[in-house]
Amino acid sequence: MNVSRSFEVSVIVMTFNRPLTLRNCLESLCHQTFPLDRVEIVVVDGSKEPARDEVSAFLDSLHINHVIGKNLGIAGNRNRGATHAHGRYLAFIDDDCVARPDWLEKLFEVVLTDPSSLVGGGVENVFPENAYAVAGQAITEAVMNFFNPPDGNPTFFPGLNFAIEREGFLKTGGCDCRFQLLGGGEDRDFIDRWVAQGGRLVSCPDAVVRHEHRTSFQSFIRQYFGYGRGAWVYQRLKRQVGRTKAVVNSKSYRQLFGELAVPLRRLKPIMRCKTLALIVVWQITYHAGILWQAASEAIYPPRP
Repeated sequence: MNVSRSFEVSVIVMTFNRPLTLRNCLESLCHQTFPLDRVEIVVVDGSKEPARDEVSAFLDSLHINHVIGKNLGIAGNRNRGATHAHGRYLAFIDDDCVARPDWLEKLFEVVLTDPSSLVGGGVENVFPENAYAVAGQAITEAVMNFFNPPDGNPTFFPGLNFAIEREGFLKTGGCDCRFQLLGGGEDRDFIDRWVAQGGRLVSCPDAVVRHEHRTSFQSFIRQYFGYGRGAWVYQRLKRQVGRTKAVVNSKSYRQLFGELAVPLRRLKPIMRCKTLALIVVWQITYHAGILWQAASEAIYPPRP
């Protein structure tokens, strides 16, 4: 396989100690309706045991550039993938996602009509019978609807499903590595900088990936605690450049919780009750992460 050739699209897949989900993700990329001879898959592998066998199983079907190295966190791994990519455009998908067959086709119908834009796709839940996954999907939908109202311009897309011109990604500076190994906030920070430099955001809800949301109490807690820590870093970095004040906006919180009504109404009563309880857990855990990060930085101030 020759990874030095030029491609139109480089799909960046980051993986860390999840060989099975990586296999499922790569399998979904084999069945894209978008011409695969125009696509390079860049697997950024920070696993303790690199997923060589999983990647090797797809070398006959996909053009794969397997980049193995130390785990640099989400921000650093995204940047590593962009640096090693050979495509004009980048499409990001996480290893715990599977793409619909028309994912790339739908995404690049929009990208190719507006090459200077950042295009974000939609997210579905893989596990509709698992309360933790259902709660994770409800939170994701609420957050996306809050930031991207139907009567306004989009302002945020999660990093697990978006596409952008490679040159634009690198020119913006990529993701901020000051997020280090934290699992949240780096995508919001990147989009803020992208928009501040005149970049456009375009929503493409038909370009769908199915996300394997967390399915256990422990993993649910760990994820949203990490998101809280990342949110504190995000706010700190914004304050440093004068983009915001450290104020909790109660009106925004009411609007966000109002968006939860839509996914909750679709649920059966028992699942709705479970999801409501987990939404409370989400908020407690998320704010605990914020407080933990704030206390940690007070004791060990971060480097500039």
